[in-house]
Amino acid sequence: MAESPIREHFRAQIGKDVASTPPGFSEWLKPKMIAVEEDSLTIEVSVRPEMCNPVGTLHGGIHSAILDEVIGMTVAAMGNDTHFVSLNMTTDYLRAARAGEVIRATSQVIRKGRTAIHLIGQLTNAEGKELSRATQNMVSIGKPASFG
Repeated sequence: MAESPIREHFRAQIGKDVASTPPGFSEWLKPKMIAVEEDSLTIEVSVRPEMCNPVGTLHGGIHSAILDEVIGMTVAAMGNDTHFVSLNMTTDYLRAARAGEVIRATSQVIRKGRTAIHLIGQLTNAEGKELSRATQNMVSIGKPASFG
C-alpha cells in the first residue's frame, strides 16, 4: 500500500511547527509535530493566555478542540478515499493546564470500518499526567478525498 500524501507531509514536519495544514484552526493552534504512525499521531501545543478561562487554566473547549484536531489529523493521514467528519465526541477533563505549559496530544485508532472510524485521544502535561481524554467517531461524508 502506498504511503498517504498527508502522512508523508506530516512526517516531514516531525520536530517542527505544523505548516500549510488546512483549516485555519491549525495555524491558530500552532502545534508541533512529534510522531506520525499508521494509526496514531502526536503533537505538542504551547498553552497561550488566550486559550485560558478566567481562572487562568486551559479552557475546556480548547481541550476538546486540541483533541479533535489530533484525531482529525490522524484520520486525514490514513489515506482514505473519502473525507471523514466528526459524528460525536465525548471529553473527560481530569487536570488543569496553565499558560506557558507545553502539553502533548496523542490519538489512537481503535477500530476502522469503511464508513466509520472510532478513535481515542489524550492530553498529557510535561510530567506525563493525563489532563483530558476523548472518544470520537468519525464518519465518511462520501465526498472523494482530495488533498493538495
